[in-house]
This record gives sequence, C-alpha cells and structure tokens, in this order.
Amino acid sequence: MSINAHAYSDPHPAPGDVPDSSPAAARLLEMTARETDQWRSEARSEAATIVAGARDEAAELVRAAREEAEALVASARKEAAQTLRDARAEASRVQKETTASRERHEGVIADLQQAATEHREKLREHLTDMLDRVDSAPVD
Repeated sequence: MSINAHAYSDPHPAPGDVPDSSPAAARLLEMTARETDQWRSEARSEAATIVAGARDEAAELVRAAREEAEALVASARKEAAQTLRDARAEASRVQKETTASRERHEGVIADLQQAATEHREKLREHLTDMLDRVDSAPVD
C-alpha cells in the first residue's frame, strides 16, 4: 500500500478493515438538510408569491365586476327613467286627446240637444197652428 492509501476508499475492504464513514455521512446529511431547508424555503416563497398573485387577481376581478355591475345598474336606472318620462309624456298626450275628444262630443251633444229643443218647439207651434185651423174650420 501507498502512503495515501487511507485517502482512497477501497471498493473491497479487507474483512477487518472497515473505514469510518460517519463523518462523511454526517456531512452528506448536513448538506442534504441544508438543501432541503433551502428548497422548502424557496417553495414557501414561491407559494406565497403565487397566493399573493392570486389574491391580487381575485381583488382585481372583484373590482372589475363591481364596476361593471355599477355601470349596468346606472344604465338600467337611466333607461328606466327615460322609459318613465316617455310613458308620462304618452299618458299626457292621450289625456289631452281624450279631453279634446270629450269636449268635441259634449259640444255635439249640446248641439243635438239644442236642435231637439228647437224641433220640439217648431212641432208644438205647427201642431198648435194645425189645431187652430181645425178649430176654425166650418163644420158642415
């Protein structure tokens, strides 16, 4: 064996020659633990970033939905107000037409009543004249 034989591990150690691998194993476990902690920390950081991004996106979606809902409500109110104004204008127009029609019909009724009264008076006069003629006619 050479002087540095103890630095190299023999793939086939002699039966009585068991190398002490405890420090190497401990070092390997320590490195693995450090890397695992680092990976866990990075995973937590990445997860926190993803969650924060999702929360921001959700907040933006909620804000956009609220804005759209408010715009829809405002539009619906505006349309409802316009429909109400249109309905009131139409009701007013119909009421004016109805009033004018009623006044025309009342005028026609008044004219007809006046004509009936005049005809009644003329018929009464005519009947009275006829009765006077019958009364004044000589009887044979």
